Amino acid sequence: MKNNEAKRKLILSAIALTMAIAVLNGCGKNNNNTSPASASSNVKASATNASSAGTKELKKVKFAYAGGTCEAPIYAAVEKGFFKEEGLDVELVQMDFETLKSGISSGKVDGTVGNFAWFKPIEQGLDVKVTGGLHAGCIQLVTLKDSGITSIKDLKGKKIGVDVIGGGPQITLAITLKQNGIETTDVDWRAYPSQQLATAAEKGEIDAFIVWDPAAQQALDTGKYLRLLSNGHDEPFKSGYCCYSVISGAVTKNDPEKAAAITRALLKSAEWVGKNAAETAKIETDKKYVSADAATNESLLAAYHWKPGVINAKKSAEFFIKEQKAQGILDASTDEKELLDRVFFEAIPDYNGN
Repeated sequence: MKNNEAKRKLILSAIALTMAIAVLNGCGKNNNNTSPASASSNVKASATNASSAGTKELKKVKFAYAGGTCEAPIYAAVEKGFFKEEGLDVELVQMDFETLKSGISSGKVDGTVGNFAWFKPIEQGLDVKVTGGLHAGCIQLVTLKDSGITSIKDLKGKKIGVDVIGGGPQITLAITLKQNGIETTDVDWRAYPSQQLATAAEKGEIDAFIVWDPAAQQALDTGKYLRLLSNGHDEPFKSGYCCYSVISGAVTKNDPEKAAAITRALLKSAEWVGKNAAETAKIETDKKYVSADAATNESLLAAYHWKPGVINAKKSAEFFIKEQKAQGILDASTDEKELLDRVFFEAIPDYNGN
């Protein structure tokens, strides 16, 4: 019992230490060394300019992205003019998390799309806010069809691959394991780059893996794998959100109108993406925001639950705070309500569609 408890504490410590790394790894982050938009790490895209808005000068906004399929609301908000409609002149910048963490906390970066793995860094003092929910989907757990594994309960004692310790996929599976009477210490977690997980499985180094799309879907498309879990198909995840609009705390304090405009633009864009998967996928590929081909992007986007909202997003954040505290990822002393108040900023009352 003492050895098991020590192992559990070691795993949870590792999760806490590496949680920050996971924040921008979500939703199909591109793993190529070269930016999908250009060879430069910083890619600028202007939604419009001040003269096109008549006498009203547009507010400058710097928005960060990673290069994933399900960051589609960012790309569509630029290309379809949703940011412009809200009076925003947007500069897109592709960056790694360490750069983003410094920039968004200071207010030099205004916003991004993030997931529930942000909550640990926020607990530790990162000054960013969730302002709305965009969709559910984009995390899948798969195993080879000949692995002998057919259910979550079969994972006890198995080697599980993840893209990073402490990321959204590991948190998702940890919650599901607990629901099935399996502790995080009952499996052997192994971290690999997303695109190497299938190779690791086929070499027998891991028995199953859980990861953001497109890596999981690409494995399924080979016909060699079966899906054990999807946050776009299985409860309690599909009723909530995996991806949120995330805005600098400095912006919410100093310019709440800008925060509201960013939130409205992203939620409006998410609604549009949900109705226009094919056009969105073409934008992602043609504009080189995402490295995956248009057909793969379209298939993934069409499978997600696009349900932009504020009230339900706050309920989703509350759920993940509670579950992460129960897992020991968040500190035992953390007040869940106080953390929710720090995590969530109601920039707009809710979003009910166009």
